[in-house]
Amino acid sequence: MNYLTFEFELDDDLHEIFIAELMDLDFYGFEQFDNRLIAYVEKSRFNDSHRELIEQLVALHTGSSFAELDEVEEQNWNETWEKTIQPRNIGRFLVKPTWAHQQPAEDEILLEIDPKMAFGTGYHATTRLALRQLSGIDFSGKKVMDAGTGTGILAIAAIKLGAKHAVGFDIDPWSKENAAENAIINQVQEQVDIRFGGTELIRENEIFDVTLANINRNVILEIIPFLIDQTIAGGTLLLTGLLETDEEIIRERLSSQPVHITDIRQEEEWILFQVEKNNE
Repeated sequence: MNYLTFEFELDDDLHEIFIAELMDLDFYGFEQFDNRLIAYVEKSRFNDSHRELIEQLVALHTGSSFAELDEVEEQNWNETWEKTIQPRNIGRFLVKPTWAHQQPAEDEILLEIDPKMAFGTGYHATTRLALRQLSGIDFSGKKVMDAGTGTGILAIAAIKLGAKHAVGFDIDPWSKENAAENAIINQVQEQVDIRFGGTELIRENEIFDVTLANINRNVILEIIPFLIDQTIAGGTLLLTGLLETDEEIIRERLSSQPVHITDIRQEEEWILFQVEKNNE
């Protein structure tokens, strides 16, 4: 499998915005270096329409530019990520790759996440928002759904906070392999069920106490009814992968559903909704 590599020159405060937009175009590997962003996409998933959208995105931000670099073959992506991914303290968690030697403090929960090409290392604001919010939820004995699981970090974190079982699914083939490996690394593979595909993989009778979705606005808007249907009455939903400019449209969509918003959190330009399903 071959990949196309793109190099973007842009202010470092634009990295998160570009990463979010590029993920919508099936980019799933990123390296960040101050005013430079390297992004990878499977060659088979990229077309001229995607290139035009990238050109439009760059044109919106004065001083930004991009170049398409050489095609690369599949490689050990952990070696690539090792240049930039370092341990981070996020809420109750110490998030680190396996190659880092830092150990958690006595009151910290260790999450070891090797990212490969999948998204969700704790370095994106939406993952940080979700991890901090998880710390305030009682997961004891609960069943969790993680939609768009990526590296599996949120499903694994939920288990480490006391959840009984977690089901994560993602349409990205890298995620299927990566999330399963991360579950093994964290010794929760018996409690985390990783599935490759979309919402069709969740059976109608699979109902969850807590539902997590760190995806993007368009996908969340499409699957909000599904997420709510699969959540138990009185259950909790966390929705993120959203920009602050998405708040109004998400509020509007939620207003027609049997839920109420209990919290909204923001980091940089990203937001998270915490929602509770109404009791029947």
